[in-house]
Amino acid sequence: MSVAKPASVESVRVAAGGAAALADTAWRGPAVFKAAWTPAHGARRVADFVDHTLLKAEATRAETVKLCAEAREHRFAAVCVNATWVELCVKELERTGVAVATVVGFPLGATTRRTKAAEAAEAVGVGAGEIDMVAAIGRIKGGQWACVEDDIRAVVEASRRALVKVIVESAVLTPEEIVKTCALAKEAGADYVKTSTGFHPSGGATTEAVRLMRLTVGDDLGVKASGGVRDCQTALAMIAAGASRIGTSSGVGMVNCLGPGPLSLAELLAQPHAHGPVCTSGNCAPAGGGQPY
Repeated sequence: MSVAKPASVESVRVAAGGAAALADTAWRGPAVFKAAWTPAHGARRVADFVDHTLLKAEATRAETVKLCAEAREHRFAAVCVNATWVELCVKELERTGVAVATVVGFPLGATTRRTKAAEAAEAVGVGAGEIDMVAAIGRIKGGQWACVEDDIRAVVEASRRALVKVIVESAVLTPEEIVKTCALAKEAGADYVKTSTGFHPSGGATTEAVRLMRLTVGDDLGVKASGGVRDCQTALAMIAAGASRIGTSSGVGMVNCLGPGPLSLAELLAQPHAHGPVCTSGNCAPAGGGQPY
């Protein structure tokens, strides 16, 4: 799968309080950092891991604009929204280096591959840079592996140069099913595998699933942990397990807690014990409104 070249640091600017050049953006965008983070990769901001997410059905225009403002301020990796808000987010985030992601086949993964491909093509056509598609969960559970691969490949091809993340809904799969699905996602040309929609009653991301997914795809694909990642303790555990993106609506709290600056892997992961539903800084709290992310 061909990918667009990342924008240069000089060409990526924030339109807030005057145009200010962004640092540390050359690894983001379509040629995004995918590998498990090691000390050799140097310092990273916690914001660089965050897909700032708003997927509830009742999300309004005003809430979406606020999401984008927060993403601009904190320079998150991406915003992740339903397709109806893609054009708005593209406009709000123009020239910021923050990617616009949308979901396809969401949240069940039970539409046809042609429908998913059409959703992806339309979203990319209006500016989405990342596509988070739900795999054909029923086909996975039924062992119809050719159908699973065809489903993913159709979205990859329709997405052209956009980055594709495959949501496997890991909480409802056996370890063997997780491995097979992630291997097929890699074979079909996807860029990331992702744990969960965040809407399934069986649950969201676990460190065990993230480790297994990372072991399966190696450093060739990214691993996104999403669903129930609402505090720093959970986010840091996912990063330690191999996640290179975190899907969450609690990213602002995480930045307020861990700080806006880059930290080494050792510095970042030395802190999980201080965080939880109420962390010692007093800044890290779950998102309100009952949002599953």
